[in-house]
Amino acid sequence: MMSIRDLQYLVVLADELSFSRAADRLNISQPTLSQTVQRLEKRVGGRLIERTTRRSRLTRAGETLVEGARQVLADLVRLEEMTRDAAAGRTAGIRVGSVNPAMRRLMPRILRAVREDVPDVRVSLHPSSSHTQLRHLVDGQLDAGILRSHDAPAGLAVEPLMHEPLFAAVPREHPLAATGVSVIADLDGEDFVMAPRERNPAFYDELIRLLSEAGCSPRRIIEADDMWAQLALVAAGAGVSVLPLLFVDRDRDDLAFLPLHQEFALPLVLVYAPDSPSAAVTALLHAARTEAARLLVEEPGR
Repeated sequence: MMSIRDLQYLVVLADELSFSRAADRLNISQPTLSQTVQRLEKRVGGRLIERTTRRSRLTRAGETLVEGARQVLADLVRLEEMTRDAAAGRTAGIRVGSVNPAMRRLMPRILRAVREDVPDVRVSLHPSSSHTQLRHLVDGQLDAGILRSHDAPAGLAVEPLMHEPLFAAVPREHPLAATGVSVIADLDGEDFVMAPRERNPAFYDELIRLLSEAGCSPRRIIEADDMWAQLALVAAGAGVSVLPLLFVDRDRDDLAFLPLHQEFALPLVLVYAPDSPSAAVTALLHAARTEAARLLVEEPGR
């Protein structure tokens, strides 16, 4: 029988598609990882990985095994959590993902409402990008996720929460901070701070489309990995950004967030597995709808 450890090693290798990176991530030697792959290949009677000097890729048999391994590992994690809950006399838990911008204002409100509605349900929170959440929802590592997407893979339900209004983020000393801004074109020729496209291609492409349609051409694009880095660079005077509502932080005195009177076309949604624990999912759906609507109403300048 295949061991759980061997399957774990294979999944990490599938994520990295590099024996050296996978071995580093697993804190094992490359020969040990190679022996694991050979052992699995002997077990299934075929090649799982095609390895060249430049890169590795999964064979069809490898893709089949990795897909099943992800599900098995996710089921084991879920089983362990359910058993711990049963041993402690708790109701089954729910695993919720969230894009990082939602973690500051929206998620605390949602989780507070869920706790009030179903206090015995244990909620674990997993911040990650939209496409990572979708992958984890498919393979069973998440029960629900708040992310930006037009749709979701088959078998998952989608609940639209909002189309976020857009804002220009500029340093407090920027001329527009005093005069205000109403159109994206006013930012033409500025340096723009943006997340790398690979973090969320749909998000990046939508922002580029908006800039192009507005006739706004950035002088150059400066990349920053997450929202905190983006806001830090803007506050330091490195550039400006066009950002959705969840990025807005009115408590900062080094930034100005100026409403653009335009909505972000990529919606914020709640994606969930319909077979997740019903009481927890029902509470999460209600809280997400309610708190997203409140956030839209509360935002000044809309």
